[in-house]
Amino acid sequence: MRLFPAGLLLLGVAALAAGCGGTGQTGVAKGGDVGQGKKLFVAKCGSCHRLADAGTSGTIGPDLDGAFAGPRAQHFKLNTIKQVVYDQIYHASAPMPRKLVTGADAASVAAYVASVAGAGAASQGAPPTLANPPAGGGGGSPAATGAKLYESLGCSSCHTLTGAKSVGPTYKGLYGSKVQLSNGQTVTADDAYLLESILDPDKQIVKGYPKGIMSASVPPGSVSEAKAKALVAFIKSKK
Repeated sequence: MRLFPAGLLLLGVAALAAGCGGTGQTGVAKGGDVGQGKKLFVAKCGSCHRLADAGTSGTIGPDLDGAFAGPRAQHFKLNTIKQVVYDQIYHASAPMPRKLVTGADAASVAAYVASVAGAGAASQGAPPTLANPPAGGGGGSPAATGAKLYESLGCSSCHTLTGAKSVGPTYKGLYGSKVQLSNGQTVTADDAYLLESILDPDKQIVKGYPKGIMSASVPPGSVSEAKAKALVAFIKSKK
C-alpha cells in the first residue's frame, strides 16, 4: 500500500486532499476503528511502508512517519490527515493497488495512520523522496528548485508526475492544457493560472474536485511568490 504525504500535506500533501480522483469523489472518511485499522495496516500495508507504531519496516512505499511528521508538527487536524490517507487508498497509483481496503476498513486504516504517523520519536523517519526528478536542469534552475519544493512541501501527496489519477490533478501535461472549472468555465493552465492556484488554492477549483481540501493543507499566502514561481517552472517541465 503506497501512500504519499499530505502537503506537506503536500502539498501534498497534494495533496493530500486537493480534490480527489479526477473520475469521481471518494467521499468523506467517516468513523473508523483505530484498533482494527492497525491490524489491517500490518496485514496489508506494512510490507510496503515503515510505520513505527505498527512495527513495520517496508521500503517500497514512503516512510509514513517521515511523510506525516511535517503536517503533524504544523498541527494539521487529524481529520485532514485521515481524509488524505483515505483518498489515497481509493486513488492510489502503481505500484500500490487501488482499494486495497474499502468502506469501513478503509476508514479504519485511515484513522489509524492519522492517529500515529509522524508522532514522537517516529517523526525522525525519512521523508519521502522524489521518484521522478526532472531530467537535466542544473541545481540552481527554477525547475530544479521547484522539484525540491514538490517534495519538501508535500505536493507529491496529491499530484502525480505520471498522469495517474490521485488526490489532485496530475502535473504531467498540465501546463498549457485546457482545464474545466467547477463554475463551468474553461481556462488554460498557463503561468498565471498555475501561480494563482498555488498562492490561493480555492480561487479556481477544477471540476470534480472539492473546494477547501488543498487550502486546508496550503493556506492562501503560505507559499511565497518566489517558491510558487519555481513550482510553476517545475510543472512546466512535466510534459
